[in-house]
Amino acid sequence: MSKNETIKFSGYHLIIKGKKTFDLSCFSLVESERTERLVISSGEQKETLQVTKHKKVTHSERFLTLYFNSGEKYPYSPTVIDGELQETDNPRNPEQIELDEQLFVLFDTVTQRMWISNQRKKNFIVEWIAKKTKFEISVKSILDEETFLEKIKSVEEVSFCVVPNLFNTSGQNTLSGHLAQDIYGFGASKARIELSYKDISINDKIKTRIREMLGRKSDFQDVSVVGRSDEGLDTIFNLEEVISRIHVEVVADNKSKLLDPVEVFDSLISNINKYE
Repeated sequence: MSKNETIKFSGYHLIIKGKKTFDLSCFSLVESERTERLVISSGEQKETLQVTKHKKVTHSERFLTLYFNSGEKYPYSPTVIDGELQETDNPRNPEQIELDEQLFVLFDTVTQRMWISNQRKKNFIVEWIAKKTKFEISVKSILDEETFLEKIKSVEEVSFCVVPNLFNTSGQNTLSGHLAQDIYGFGASKARIELSYKDISINDKIKTRIREMLGRKSDFQDVSVVGRSDEGLDTIFNLEEVISRIHVEVVADNKSKLLDPVEVFDSLISNINKYE
């Protein structure tokens, strides 16, 4: 009997040092498909402890997906018990490894996000991508507004966009007025303002200002705030991307109970598109 399985994807901002944004070309050194193994040596003896396969696929010039299928040699039981509770010898050779672990990762070049099906594997993915691409990789967590304001202790950057029809052009001797003139003069559709701070401590006044800005969705676009927590970790809040969890339901294989990566990624991409 088929059964729906729910996968909980966690979203992170992916940052590549030296690049303002990442695109599909950043992953060009990652092989389309490869099987790797973890081997330990003891004298002349070598033993394979883990096998990991990955497959890379691009979707519509926007998304890149990585599917990992892995397994470990140990623990290994010499016997197994069947459905009738009969114990027999394990039909699997001790040197064989079952690839029964699945990990799904998606990179979105538009929102600059990495979506991962198991957040405990976040560090593994970051290190793996860094090794394959030769880039210095980091990720930042995405939080909802209240959690973000409660967590951060200092502000590093505030950025937002404004568009001409939001300005009061009658008051030309204002920041908005000058920006409006520049936008109309250069033909740009909107202006982006970026405010940088030198580790300024956050207080109630700054929190109030941030809340006011986040509440004026009709006046500002692409609002983004970068803050630092007590643990010294950078955290980002983006008004356009407050969804940091996506649940995907797919049907597991009747026999193996494994999930079809094509169905998983198709469903995830469909969910991402719903939020736009």
